[in-house]
Formats: sequence, C-alpha cells, structure tokens
Amino acid sequence: MLRTITFLAVMLVSVFGTCFAGNGIDPFFKATSNPQNEITPLYFGIHFGSAILPGRTTLRSPWPPLNFGTVRLWDTYTRWADVTPRPGEWNFTRIDDYVALAQSHHADVLYVLGSTPGWASARPEESCPYGKGCAADPVRMAHWEEYVRRVAQRYKGKISAYELWNEPFFSDLKNQKGGSDFYYGPVSKMVEMAKLARKILDEFDPTAALATPGFTGPSNQLELFLSSGGKEYIQAIAFHFYSADDLQFINQVLEVRAIMKRQGVEHLPLWNTETGLEVYPTDQPLPSGTQSWTYEEAASRMAQFLVLGAAAGLERFYYYGWENLRSGMITESGQHLPNYEAMEKIQNWLLSSRLTGCVTFDHGAVRCDGEHDGQRFVVAWADKPGEKTLELPKGWRVTKAEPLLGSELITTKIDSKSTVTLHLVKAPVHLVLEPVISPL
Repeated sequence: MLRTITFLAVMLVSVFGTCFAGNGIDPFFKATSNPQNEITPLYFGIHFGSAILPGRTTLRSPWPPLNFGTVRLWDTYTRWADVTPRPGEWNFTRIDDYVALAQSHHADVLYVLGSTPGWASARPEESCPYGKGCAADPVRMAHWEEYVRRVAQRYKGKISAYELWNEPFFSDLKNQKGGSDFYYGPVSKMVEMAKLARKILDEFDPTAALATPGFTGPSNQLELFLSSGGKEYIQAIAFHFYSADDLQFINQVLEVRAIMKRQGVEHLPLWNTETGLEVYPTDQPLPSGTQSWTYEEAASRMAQFLVLGAAAGLERFYYYGWENLRSGMITESGQHLPNYEAMEKIQNWLLSSRLTGCVTFDHGAVRCDGEHDGQRFVVAWADKPGEKTLELPKGWRVTKAEPLLGSELITTKIDSKSTVTLHLVKAPVHLVLEPVISPL
C-alpha cells in the first residue's frame, strides 16, 4: 500500500490558512513557500550504465527512453582510478561515450571527480568500495592537478558541471565513519582539491560549474566543508537526499537550506545528485540499517520526493538508477518496473509547469499546487489510506483525476462548498482544475 501526501500552493494559502505542525509551521509549507521557476528536463537526472563490467568500452544500456535532461557519471567506470589506473596511462573512452550520447540527446553531463587510484593514494593498501586506496586523499596534489587538467581540457564545453567527490566523511568530526568510505580524511585536503579544481577549470573551462562533494548522512559534513573555505570555490551545493519518507525528505531540505544561509551561500543552486529506493527480495535478509520497499512503495516514494524537490526549489534531481538491480526502473531483461511508470507520469505532470507550494491538510495528508499554461493542478497523497477532504479555490472544480500507478481511479465527489473528497493512498494523484466561472 502506498503513502499519500497532499500539496498546497502558496497562492492558495489565503484559501486554506497557514498550516501548523504541532510545534511550529508546517515543514512542507516552510520548505516550499517561494514559488518556483518552470520545471525543465534539466530537473530530471539519471544514473545509468552501472551494470557494465570493467573492461567494456561500449554502453550496454541505450539512453533511457524518458525525458532526462542530464546524466550523472558515477558507478559508470569513469572514476579517476578508471581513467588512469596506472601512472602515465590515460583512457577516456568511457567518458567519451557518455558525453557523445548525452550530446545526441541534448542533455547535460555531471561528472564526479575523485576516487583516488591506488598508485596515487596516500593510503594505497586501505580497503575501500572500489578496491584499495580510493578513499584517501592523493599522496601528492600534483597527481590531482594533472587529472583535473586533462579532464577540463578534453571536455571543455562538453561537460557543464563537475561534482568534487562522492559522499566524503571527514576525520575532523567525531563519530564519523572510516576505513570503507568513498573518502575519509581531513576536510583541509578536500578544500585544497576544490581550490585546485576551480583554478584549473577557470583556466580551461571557466563556464563549467563546480559543485560541492555529494554529501550524504549528517549535514555537518557539508557545513564543515563550507566553513573551512570550500564555499570560496563552488557554484552549486550537492547533497544526496536519501530519506525514509516525505517528511524526512522535506526536513533534510530545510536543514541543508539553513546551512546554506548560515554560510552565506543561499543564492547558489541546490542539487539532489543522488537518491534511490531499494527493493530487496523478500526471501533475503536485509543489510543492517537498510529499509526495503515493495516496487509500488518505492515508485510512490520516488514520486513524492520528485514533486517535493521541485516545489522546494531543487534545480536538479538525479535518480539512482536506471537499470540498477535494486533501485532501477527496468529489469535485466528490459521490462518496465513501477518506477518507470511513476517517472513517466511525474514527468508528464511536472514538465513545463510551475509549483507554487505544498501544505499538509486533513490530518496528515499533503497537497502541492501548481499551474501549467494558466491551468491549475494539485498533486496529493496521504500517510494512511482513507478519505480526505481537499478544499478547492473558490470558483474552481476538478475536471480530471489521474493516479500515479495503474489505471484504477478512486472516484471523487465535490460538494457545494468547493471541496473534493479523495480516497488517498501513498501513490500521488494528479488533479486538474478549471474555473467554474472566470475568476475575478
């Protein structure tokens, strides 16, 4: 069964009143209170090609047949250690393939720098997710400079944005992970790498954006990086919004926004550079600390996060990933999973539209309002299944209702007080509104 949330537009706050949670302002309202720009394909990012075996030079997966405006190169055998596995040896074939494919689909590329080769690592014998040495800083920064310089020269005007690293943890902070991370070391080294990367990009490709590392987990990693000087060299904030539910997602956005404001970078774009929802076989034990979903639950959560992210002003949202065996949208044989249907619906609902705000209503349901070419719409879902009463703007009515998954649509009824009664579940419902009479 899927969880439902309902969204309310800021322009309709006068109709519904300001919403409050038990101890303050409704976090959904707070995070989405500024009307957003029109949603373009650049908002919809994807990871794909992660199933390709090392040594392959061609892409197993074609470009995903949905409206993705950008691709993030991670788990694509394009890391620093893949590009130069041995000193003096350089192989850009994989990146070349992705860049050419993205260009043919008029899409942007976000390339993740980092993941140190063992030969260039300050800790070459240490285990990490991709072998040995990849979680350490370079033993000599000259190695880093040569790598970034070669990438910047080769892809000038072809790669529009770079992410400094994937999911670092800093040894400066207490109780941080270590030993098997993507990076574990002092923040000063990461700031130094940011400084050098920005200097090189300014020399060879000054229009290319450099984003922070894609942080995950405790947001204090992000704040430490920014406050230690990293904010001087970056043009975007990258964060991985892995969340258990919609409320945690929106609270994470609020937390990151608060850090950005404290550090004086609230004007920079905020990108969600990785989020995935994993489905594990029911007959297998879950890894420690992992939450599993059914395919339908994962699809509904993904849809909730995409709508909330757009309403909260995230400029990019990279889903992980297209053909991933646990969080993907297709099976190994290419069959569509519920995530595929959900992504297709959300893109149809949101592209070229503008979201105007979200609020909770009727005991925990959530609504997000928006408009498309002057036509209003609402996306709604609820925590627990049941009937929820949704108040409509005066003089407006529902003309079309479309569920996220499947073809079955629970009937709605409208009374004389301009309300609609919905039987909501976790999977969002899209309601199209039209004026009963021309609004004044």
